Amino acid sequence: MMAAEKLKFCIVRVPYPNPYSPDKDGAPSNSEEYREVFEYEIDHDRDAWIAPKTKLEEVTAELTQAKRRLFTWPTVYIVWFKSKASDDDQRRDKWCVYVGETQHIHERTMQHVQASSKDNWTITDDEVLSNVESVTQKIVKSRLAEEQQADDCINEALRDQRKVNQYVIWESHFNKSLTLDVENKLIDYMKSIDDIHCLNGRGNPQDQYFTSAYLDDIVSGAWKRLVSADKEGIFPPEEQIWQSSLYKVSPFHKLGKEQNRALQGIVSISEDVLEKWTEPKDTQLILVGGAAGTGKSILLSTLFYELSLKLGHQPDYETDSSARVHLLVNNDDQMRVYDDMALKQGLQKKSGQCVSRPTAFINERSRSVGKSSFDYTQVTSDIADVVLVDEAHLLFTQKSQNGIESHLHEILRRAKIVIAVFDPEQIMQRKQWWHQDVLRELAEAPIIDLPSDERMSLTGASYLELTGHYSNARVNNGEVQVITDRYSVHQIELTEQFRIQANAETIKWIDSLVQPDESGEVPFPCVSIPADYSPAIQVEDEDARIQDEVKLGYRIRVCSSPNVLFDSIRLCGDDLLAAQNQMLKSTPKNKKKSKVAVRPRDLCRVVATFDWPYDPKNKKGSVALVKDVSGNWVIPEKENEHSTYDRGAEFFERPWNRAVNDDAPKVRHSTKEAWSSADFSRDEIGSYFTIQGFDLNYVGVIIGPSVRYENGHIIFDPGKSCDRGVSSDRIDLKGDEKLAAFKKACLRRQLGVLLKRGVHGLYLFAVDSALQNKLREAALENNCYLDKVRGLM
Repeated sequence: MMAAEKLKFCIVRVPYPNPYSPDKDGAPSNSEEYREVFEYEIDHDRDAWIAPKTKLEEVTAELTQAKRRLFTWPTVYIVWFKSKASDDDQRRDKWCVYVGETQHIHERTMQHVQASSKDNWTITDDEVLSNVESVTQKIVKSRLAEEQQADDCINEALRDQRKVNQYVIWESHFNKSLTLDVENKLIDYMKSIDDIHCLNGRGNPQDQYFTSAYLDDIVSGAWKRLVSADKEGIFPPEEQIWQSSLYKVSPFHKLGKEQNRALQGIVSISEDVLEKWTEPKDTQLILVGGAAGTGKSILLSTLFYELSLKLGHQPDYETDSSARVHLLVNNDDQMRVYDDMALKQGLQKKSGQCVSRPTAFINERSRSVGKSSFDYTQVTSDIADVVLVDEAHLLFTQKSQNGIESHLHEILRRAKIVIAVFDPEQIMQRKQWWHQDVLRELAEAPIIDLPSDERMSLTGASYLELTGHYSNARVNNGEVQVITDRYSVHQIELTEQFRIQANAETIKWIDSLVQPDESGEVPFPCVSIPADYSPAIQVEDEDARIQDEVKLGYRIRVCSSPNVLFDSIRLCGDDLLAAQNQMLKSTPKNKKKSKVAVRPRDLCRVVATFDWPYDPKNKKGSVALVKDVSGNWVIPEKENEHSTYDRGAEFFERPWNRAVNDDAPKVRHSTKEAWSSADFSRDEIGSYFTIQGFDLNYVGVIIGPSVRYENGHIIFDPGKSCDRGVSSDRIDLKGDEKLAAFKKACLRRQLGVLLKRGVHGLYLFAVDSALQNKLREAALENNCYLDKVRGLM
């Protein structure tokens, strides 16, 4: 254990200068006058000091030293005031916030106040330094224009005599790189809070530097102090921000080195492709690959923001099809999260302008021949510059009722460059089956070499040939038309694991449950569940409290029954919610409960393999199990849509996600809330449909009878699955062996998605008694077996 590194904070709340005040003679007109006001405030108002909170006899010497640091050392500052949201503004933000960093706080504050779009606007040294590493001069100008808009917004508030507040933060480890990173992370937080309109664009995240290891602890330490002093409800506890879906897809996260190189490379390649594009044959496809949890969606979200910024997005589009950059995802929950993010970041003025389902995007750019009927052979002139596709493995590859045969083909015909996140290990039903020739062509696409230089062009290529068969009774008398196109394909592979916070042995053990050998079978892991305890750097803040001395480690637990699993996950969630509510109690007593900016969330849910029926038309279905006389858990028989079993027996029953049960009505609080974080979903069982692409803190997985143990292997049985996307056949998948192998692969991949949702832990129960016994044996050595309900505490 390393010696504790001491964090020392200086945080003050100071008045903001207002040149529009009725008492103009008393308002500071330059930086030196403002410095006098600043110093007077912190010298005479003890409540202005958020940190340090020292003993009375130490106040004078301590605060004198701290005051000097505020004016001569790098600092981070937060400006906030009540917003003036218009009636047609979908955001309905209650507060406007700006985050900045500077070495001369009094001068920088006056620059904000004195700036105006009507005056000659000059670029400050701070602004040049903050943007020196931007991709192009165009992005620099765009980001500086955002700064000017923020200054205009601050000045408008001052003119309206709205109270403008400012926190100034100093910490003993601050240098230029660290303050830029702290600024960026605070922007990230502010952009993820529902009631806040953050005036910043994306910051300038830094690479590694001497004090970079202290970033998270410094931000947490500063944020906790802001929460404790918060009376307006602007600063929710960090844990609440971390659990929000909006934060998880934020384009402001600091990227890993591999992600950042991919970002810079794709932005540069996109610029090159758009410059050279003259006709549809010039369209390019770039695949972003990587296993679950390697940060593909965060990279895509950041690309969405950066490319929109670079290409000069205009939220006041004449039509929804006028946007230059579009983001598509074939999943309702994910689409709602991305749509909300795009509204929050100002990338669209109304829902659906640049975020949509693939079919909606395709229809928008096809010739209409009647109500909900389109001639897909005819592409309109509104070809998008860039289309980003998350979870491209969810795209349909089988002709549907609307006449679209291949989502990917139709998207490529309507774009100049398509960047698609694609993981063949997440193809999980027949509508997503890709022909082996297509998968081979995609797999053989050259991997883009990402050099350190930023300007890039695509070299070398493999080609993907796609053929579409089109027929519509209203077009050419219903005659089939055939269109074949050929597209250049390249790929980028991400390898660094970000989701599962566990050591390599633990991740390997989880992977082994769904990793086939050369024969295609999945051997049961021959090792016990590893113990996972990850020591952390010991950090001590100025009042001698120890933070993060030892991390809890990733938890794998095998549960003796579905009830123990469900109740343990519920208790984990309760523990996390209690911790967040405890933070809320530590805030000022006069803080109004109705002003809490982010609702507490736990992100602890139970999911199951799709081995229990669900009726989508009537929204009926549940996951039900009963313990028989031999002590095994089995699925009870159904009679009149209700499970039948001896009511004296031990049983388990919970509704499927989105099921509506007469005896368990529930209230949905928000149509935008993802299933993984909604309050009502705590009582439900999720499926791979609803959880794919989302993170949970702790996940409980009920492994149904379609997965069993036999002769040293994990066997997948499609005959036991209730997923029609797996159990039904597909005409173009010829041969009984190929069809059977595909169905088994779908079940294996579905289980893999469920197992890899938990960031901090995985709880397991298997219906198959042989598999449950093997899991129990693997759990006993390191005390990973639960025969009674336990939470985190």
